Amino acid sequence: MTQKPRVLICGSINMDLVIRTQSLPAPGQTSMARSMQQVSGGKGANQAVAAARLGADVCMLGCVGSDGFAATLRDNLARETINTQWIRHVPGPSGVAIVAVDDAGENSIVVVSGANGQMHPAWIDESIEAIAWADWVVLQLEIPIETVKHVIALARHAGKQIVLNPAPVPLRFDAELFHVDLLCPNQSEAEAILGITITNIDDARSAAIALRQRGANRVVITLGDQGAIMSDSTNDAAIWIPPIAVDVVDTTAAGDAFIGAMVTKLASGDSLHEAA
Repeated sequence: MTQKPRVLICGSINMDLVIRTQSLPAPGQTSMARSMQQVSGGKGANQAVAAARLGADVCMLGCVGSDGFAATLRDNLARETINTQWIRHVPGPSGVAIVAVDDAGENSIVVVSGANGQMHPAWIDESIEAIAWADWVVLQLEIPIETVKHVIALARHAGKQIVLNPAPVPLRFDAELFHVDLLCPNQSEAEAILGITITNIDDARSAAIALRQRGANRVVITLGDQGAIMSDSTNDAAIWIPPIAVDVVDTTAAGDAFIGAMVTKLASGDSLHEAA
């Protein structure tokens, strides 16, 4: 029997408060919403669920608070067959995201870190068994940057495959964050990291190559409805991967679902081009 790929997701766990409205409000404008619902989220948790649903053996490393959301967040991950033994409960509120979604499926998101901000490097040292267990380690930037850099260093030392989704992009993108096997930003994140503007596919190709030159082994830049760009050591150029036509309902967590799916395919032996 083939062993499932072992994927450790180290990142944020949030309760998303999702608001449905006809159009997203402009600055200073008030809009009336049709509905609101609570949905488990956070970039880390979303990516974990996507990987688990596609057959990976997933462990979640993260923090929840001491509020009413905490047990629900942990239980929802467990229901997705995700190993939750490395989720720590800390004093204070859990992470919360306010997500406004309009009728076109576009969204606007504001995140309160809550317990995610208490995920410190010292706790990672206490959770080293989780890194040792994994084949692939996936990170985002909704937890403290120093913690992300510490996980990258430990995972590199242990010979693990490391994937970084650099979201949200910090004001200073430290060199250590490039020391990963796969860097996967979206278009706006790639622009922020490099200090450029991407206006077409050729710009995106140049950006992917520039990110590899900064130290990332492989790069995938997602471009929304324009598909994605990939660059790896098998080709000095960058390859455009065209989008698959779909009926858009809601773009919330689409990038997280993409990363969870891509990592699962990579961990199962697919090439980067096949996985992306």
